Amino acid sequence: MPTPNVYFKILIGFVLLLISFCSGFYVEHLRFVDYKEGVIAQAQVQEKHNQDVLKEREIENAKIKNDYENQLARIKSYYSSVGLHDSSISSMSKPSATLVTVNGYTTDPVFAEQCANTTAQLVSLQNWVREQIGIK
Repeated sequence: MPTPNVYFKILIGFVLLLISFCSGFYVEHLRFVDYKEGVIAQAQVQEKHNQDVLKEREIENAKIKNDYENQLARIKSYYSSVGLHDSSISSMSKPSATLVTVNGYTTDPVFAEQCANTTAQLVSLQNWVREQIGIK
């Protein structure tokens, strides 16, 4: 029986090498496709979670803003009811240059109201920060 030609052996070796290369490439391609699909699925889940967090933050922000505005209205109402609020004075006016204290309390109603407004603002800011930290 004649021995196969050297070129035939090289051709067979090349074909086997090509088949093994293509099969290895195909397996890795399938793994890559699965990986991409997994990443896309995770991205969709994360996007849904992000939308839920944004909605929750919007609700919390609206609630805190409403509470803050109600506090400011109560402060203004209090200072109006005790006759200490002058409607012609802007809420951002400067306190008087001479602050008189009686028993540790100021007698300047504008300054007292501004202090109450600032305190309400700080309390609302603290509540907002606590709510934002709690939303994950």
